[in-house]
Amino acid sequence: MEPENNPLLNNPSVHRPMPADGPAAVPDARIYPPPVENMPPNPDQRGRNRDTGLRATLETVLLALILAFTFRTFCVEAFVIPTGSMAPTLSGAHFRAVCPKCGYSFNVNADVSSQWLTARNPRTGELESGLQYLGQSAELTDPYAIPVYPRVQCPNCHFQIPADDLRGKPVVQRISTNNNAAETLRFPYAYNGDRILVMKYLYWLAPPGRWNVVVFREPLRGKQNFIKRLVGLPGNTVEIVNGDVFIDGKIAHKPVHVEKAMLQVVYNNDFYPTDAGQKRRNGRRWRNPWVGEPNSSAAGKWSTGGPVIHFSTDKPDSVGRLGFIRSGTYLYNNIGYNTKPLWIYQPRLNGHHIVGNLYLRAVWISRSPDAAIRLTLGPATNRFQITLGHNGALKLYQWDTTLRTYRPIATKSMSIFHATGALQTGKAYRLAISNTQHEARFWINGKLMLQYAAPWTLRDALAVAHTRQTTGDQETPKIQIDVTGACTLRHLLLMRDIYYTQMKIHIRRSSPVDPGGTRPGTGTMGHPITLKTGQYFMLGDNSNDSDDSRAWNRVEPVLRTMHLPMGVVPQRYILGRAFMVYWPAGFRPLRAINWAIIPNIGRMRFIR
Repeated sequence: MEPENNPLLNNPSVHRPMPADGPAAVPDARIYPPPVENMPPNPDQRGRNRDTGLRATLETVLLALILAFTFRTFCVEAFVIPTGSMAPTLSGAHFRAVCPKCGYSFNVNADVSSQWLTARNPRTGELESGLQYLGQSAELTDPYAIPVYPRVQCPNCHFQIPADDLRGKPVVQRISTNNNAAETLRFPYAYNGDRILVMKYLYWLAPPGRWNVVVFREPLRGKQNFIKRLVGLPGNTVEIVNGDVFIDGKIAHKPVHVEKAMLQVVYNNDFYPTDAGQKRRNGRRWRNPWVGEPNSSAAGKWSTGGPVIHFSTDKPDSVGRLGFIRSGTYLYNNIGYNTKPLWIYQPRLNGHHIVGNLYLRAVWISRSPDAAIRLTLGPATNRFQITLGHNGALKLYQWDTTLRTYRPIATKSMSIFHATGALQTGKAYRLAISNTQHEARFWINGKLMLQYAAPWTLRDALAVAHTRQTTGDQETPKIQIDVTGACTLRHLLLMRDIYYTQMKIHIRRSSPVDPGGTRPGTGTMGHPITLKTGQYFMLGDNSNDSDDSRAWNRVEPVLRTMHLPMGVVPQRYILGRAFMVYWPAGFRPLRAINWAIIPNIGRMRFIR
């Protein structure tokens, strides 16, 4: 089929030298002393050698300690992540879960602020056990000290996993009594947070950059070290609208390596549930969100009942359409790491939101010599479409909300564009498209082929937000794969970007004049913040549950002379940049060993 007819395409040994006069001229021992190893031992010399060796060892150890202390003080220092504010990029204390239905593995937050401790009652003198509040800066006291919610939700197939089925077995059960009410709590094995390396004083040589993951001293009380992602720089005006960050009125784009590091799973078809179509505990049946059309043997038929998806047809020009149908909580801004149900956060988040910044990946194997594929991704106000023909024709289109049609994007408008060669029938091609912050990217076999950033300003985003507030509706993104001819799709993966929520500030009543209460968060919609010299704005990757610049409700008294507003980190409080997870939470060689002492080498990584 020609392109215009395709419906989808528009210590070595030392020897003494022999004397020149031959063997008869070898001098005797009166001139050359015998070898050292043949000399008789001298007791006094042995004592001196022993003293010298001991002194050399002590000097070496002392020098190593001095170098290590100097290195730690001025170069690199290790930290442990205590909480999950940067999850899933970085894990704090956590439980491990594997979904019994789809096999997807993930971490679940272990809240270090409340732990089961045994202490002596100062009044009775007896030992008493129970939950005690230790604060967010606490450390994990015992692997079986933190309770978990009765059920946690798999982020992939949304199965509600009972706490007894988590990986940290055996699960310890304890009875907690509160207000004369008894409750059975479950305590799986909890793992410590990721151990990271931080380059200290790096920012003395070069200023921090946007999207860097940094460690700093929190400006509320100045007692704890926080780790967040730096978003706002000195001189920037920061405002969060519709889940995106706007800097000086323009949407803030992420570099490719940062974008990929921050993506979170929506659905991975490689982990296809074994109970598809069966009723679950809540009475609902799980069905594959990928639905194909048509589904008749005459025009073509989709097979979506497993991890590999097929489109079979006898007609080489037959078009098959595979769409992702949003159901349940798919595409919402919740993550499996957070054990609390999302509705608990609604007073702080103003509800949960559909995420339109997405990433789609698949391996495409065509069975027709004239095959083509078209990928569509995004909501109406931010929707891109990419077509790829078997002859290598690659085109990008953007949805025009006014004309209600797709308009082509010229290659000269793209920041990156590489032409492709003709494709081979039956060969597997890894295709990926991302549409985040109104910027489209497309990869073939891991190579970035095109990149285009559409104009999108704060005014545009506020208009969309106003429409949503007026109608109460949220845009559901269109996620669709169209193919021409028979083909196979493997490793189908849909992910989403972080949705930054409109966090609120909770201020306690401090006087009869100050009523306290809830106020809009710093840098949220309608409440931008302009950063002065030496001021920075921080956000956590776990936007639903992160104590960051949006929600800080006070400023450390020492900083008040600087007239520092709430939500701002001064430059002198930044300790350094986190660059590597050198010791992820590991494994226990035996259950009798209480702590996980074997590192998970596969999770050692650089922090993006």
